[in-house]
Formats: sequence, structure tokens, C-alpha cells
Amino acid sequence: MKHAVVRPLALLVSALVLSSSVAAAEDHSHHHPPPQQQAAEKPAAVQVKYADTALLDQSGKQVRLGSDVFGDKLVVIDFAYTSCTTVCPVLTALLAQVQTQLGERVGKEVQLVTITVDPARDTPARLTEYAAKHGVKPGWTWLTGPTGTVNDVLKGFGAYAPNFEDHPPLVLVGDARSGNWTRFFGFSDPKDIVAKVDELSHARHASHQH
Repeated sequence: MKHAVVRPLALLVSALVLSSSVAAAEDHSHHHPPPQQQAAEKPAAVQVKYADTALLDQSGKQVRLGSDVFGDKLVVIDFAYTSCTTVCPVLTALLAQVQTQLGERVGKEVQLVTITVDPARDTPARLTEYAAKHGVKPGWTWLTGPTGTVNDVLKGFGAYAPNFEDHPPLVLVGDARSGNWTRFFGFSDPKDIVAKVDELSHARHASHQH
């Protein structure tokens, strides 16, 4: 008789575990999907729109997105918010690996950029604290600004969501000179992002030789 009792109990426990998993998944619906669901998609060429919009960097200095931040550089950009505990820290760690692999090219040939999707709360001071916590080195600019202004910028990169917690996990790699941009969706291998930067760099050198 013991077995007869244990089996329904085991089924009940399984049902409870399953229902709690479903509830957890539903609870995540207002936020990012769990990291394991953020499988990287194949990189895709995209059109982006941006202007010389005035924003604030992590030091509180006003900078122009087009001329001051991007300039004539190759750009690696992602989108995050400092109170995020799921996807954003993973993407930040990913870009930190990209920064390490690019080495001294960052800040010279290549500009790393993170734009907050929560400008109402992410002050320059909070961005500085978040960046420091993740071991960010010079050559990586963090941007915030008035909510309406930042949201317009996010829309131009396809990174806006009405609820900022639902913003898509994107990394964009582009050439500010040629306007050639590629979107990496989800958690990509840092080596793939660096390879795209190298590809854009080689394309520049090839065009100079002709």
C-alpha cells in the first residue's frame, strides 16, 4: 500500500513543480525572458536612424550622439538599464569581453556605447556605478538624457519598448562612416561581434586601397 500512496504523491509534487514553473514564466512576461530563452539569432543587416542628438554621458557631460560619440568610428552598441537583474548584466559582461578582445582599438578605432532604456531613473551617477561594477574600461560611453529624447533615439535603433523592461536584447555593430549596421539578437559569442568589427575594419581599408 505504501507504493500506492507514494506514486500519487510524486505526481502531485511533479504537478506543483510544473505549475510553479509556469507561474514563474508568466511572472517574467512583464520583464525579460529568462536567459536560457535568449538564444542568439543569426546576425542580420539592419537600417538604423540617428541624429546628432544631445545626450548625457556617464560623467554628466552633454555629448552629441553622431559627432561626439560615434564620430568616424566603428561602433558597438547595446541597450540596458541599471536595475535589471536578468538579461542586461549578461549583455554587459558580453560587451566587456568584446572590449577586452579589441584591446587598444577601443576608444580609437572602435567606440563602445550603452544607451539606457530607463532614462527616468538612470542618472549619469547610476550609469557610472553600474559600469564600474562590471569592470568597464575607458573607451565605453554610457548615455542617458530626457526620457522623450532617449526614447526617440532607441526607436531609431529598434531598441524601444513601451515598457522598458521588455526591451529587446540587442547588440548593434556598425560603421558610422558607411552606415553599414548589423544586429546581433540575444546572447552572441563575443568573438562573433569582434569578427564583425574586423570585417567592417577590413572593408574600410579595402576601400582606401581602390
